[in-house]
Amino acid sequence: MEIPIGLRQIIAFTKRDFYSWTTYRIMVYSQIVNIFVGVFSWGVTAEYVNKPVPEMYSGTSYISFLIVGVAVGNLILPLVQGVQTQLNPWTLETVLMTNISTPVFVIGNVMWAYIFSIISLIPYLIIGTFFFGAKLNINIPSTVLAFIISAAILVGLAMISTGLRIVTKSTDPITWIINILQSIFAGIAFPVAFLDKIFFPGISTISWFLPQTWVYHLCRLAMLTDASLLNPSVIIQFFEGSIFAIVFLPIGYKTFQWGVKRSKREGTLGWY
Repeated sequence: MEIPIGLRQIIAFTKRDFYSWTTYRIMVYSQIVNIFVGVFSWGVTAEYVNKPVPEMYSGTSYISFLIVGVAVGNLILPLVQGVQTQLNPWTLETVLMTNISTPVFVIGNVMWAYIFSIISLIPYLIIGTFFFGAKLNINIPSTVLAFIISAAILVGLAMISTGLRIVTKSTDPITWIINILQSIFAGIAFPVAFLDKIFFPGISTISWFLPQTWVYHLCRLAMLTDASLLNPSVIIQFFEGSIFAIVFLPIGYKTFQWGVKRSKREGTLGWY
């Protein structure tokens, strides 16, 4: 059975990037060292402030809470960064001039970085668990669904940003505002419920209107509390999070199409 051309192209891109990476041996060694130094530095810092996280995740330890955040960063964010890096005003004209489809081009160019990102996650899981006592309580179906919803949300946002940048040739204001709010309200490094304690009751409500909040919340719910999809309360939370995916993914695709068509019409596709 012959391998489809799209898959062969993705494999070719991946091999190219892997061979290119291994060519620079000093960089390879330094990246490996940086991974392990980074893991222990992260673990010591987390252990220093380690305490139960009673808000939202049934007394999970803080280091366990952070490990899921690292997993999101290693398993989902590279996909988003791939869209933003490979499809932008500086590269898009070249992509469209090739015979390679846009999805294959993006996946092929991000695949090795994604594989390396997965490899980089392994030391965090092993060292975090055995050296620093992190405990994960993973429900596999929920985790798979959480990552699918999260990827759809973030890829949709990335395509919105890309579509607007193709037209404006600069940072778009919409995702810039969302990212600013994310750094405070999305619960990346602490449960969003904690905002009610350090500011005033009710301010955490803002968090649930940010798509990134649901990315981290659903993944932590699935990986820290053994959240079963047979549980009605869990189903409701996944349904609420999936609304953002259903809204942002098609809007992102349409925005990207609009940006490309407008730039072609105005003759500015290759401008930067």
